[in-house]
Amino acid sequence: MAGLLTKIMGTKETQVLEVDPTFLAARVAMRPLEYVANGRILGHYAVEHRSGELAATIGALGHLASLRWSDSTAFCVLTRIKVGYSISAAVTTAVQMNMRAVLARGFSVDFSTARTLSNLAAVPKANAMRSSMNGSLMGVNGPAISTTTVMSSQTLTADTDGFAFTNWPALLGTNGTGTAVALPVGMAGEMQTLYECTSPYQHPIVLSQNEGVIIQPITAGPASGTFAIYVQWEWAEVEVF
Repeated sequence: MAGLLTKIMGTKETQVLEVDPTFLAARVAMRPLEYVANGRILGHYAVEHRSGELAATIGALGHLASLRWSDSTAFCVLTRIKVGYSISAAVTTAVQMNMRAVLARGFSVDFSTARTLSNLAAVPKANAMRSSMNGSLMGVNGPAISTTTVMSSQTLTADTDGFAFTNWPALLGTNGTGTAVALPVGMAGEMQTLYECTSPYQHPIVLSQNEGVIIQPITAGPASGTFAIYVQWEWAEVEVF
């Protein structure tokens, strides 16, 4: 059994690996990414946010939401991104409704114009998945989302191609007078999974210092009306990966 000894996280103590008696198989439990190492407690987190009312002038690849990792002592492992939208003023000319996620390197300066940050230090352990976890290392500079236009005033180098994308059908509607409305008020693109790491053979997005992810429309937005986007981020903050 000597070869089955393993270290307990963050200590020098050892423990014998459990073996089931019937089939003499090792007992292995599937668990989320370990967030405790070397006596340090980090955690798993999730944030959802909604943009402001976006004017109908959003160009292709405009920056609508982002997550920037600035810590040099740990990694940010993205596990899921979900996106959606809703129409607040009728879009009268149909367009493609789509979004993509793209990696950003050299993300040394965060967006500072037309953006709202998620404050993960507003309350203790904000958005942590368990009370035993510590507050996010992002602190007051959590994921960002646009106000009423694209975000700007940043320093980064984005990949040319995204690593994930999704789109929604543009359903046609008709108002009370029989006038065709491409996307009427209240129409929504349901929340869709833009990115998710679910397979043990799939490598997740792992962000080091000054790296991040940006959410963009692949094609230009509507030429009329206004809309809002919704983004949900899920990630783990770990010291070792």
